[in-house]
Amino acid sequence: MKALYFERTEDSPKIFFDGDSGRLLIEGRSFMEDTMPFHQAMTGWLRNYFQEPSNKTVLELEIDYLNTSSFKMLIEILFELNKFYIFGNDVTVKWKYNQYDEDMEDMGHELEEMVDIPFEFGVLV
Repeated sequence: MKALYFERTEDSPKIFFDGDSGRLLIEGRSFMEDTMPFHQAMTGWLRNYFQEPSNKTVLELEIDYLNTSSFKMLIEILFELNKFYIFGNDVTVKWKYNQYDEDMEDMGHELEEMVDIPFEFGVLV
């Protein structure tokens, strides 16, 4: 399966979804007002991935900041993965945050409460 890749910009995160390894990475800041192109690309890619998934799927989130529209987009992605998890697939979320950024740590815990997927928390080095 072809990987999904968006390069990091000033207002958008790096996105790298690799179907062969099951690694889904979102890294950086997201100030995007129009998240629809990213959202459509990611959800479309995930639907294809769910047809022939890797044995283990890991969503790695290394996010510095999310505005409201980007936060909503992330929730939608987590809900898609949650459905996949509920059907018995091996899914984990790795939430990494700056050790001095309590808001991002709290955001990870809030998201964890919204889904059944297990979360692992770590500090960015």
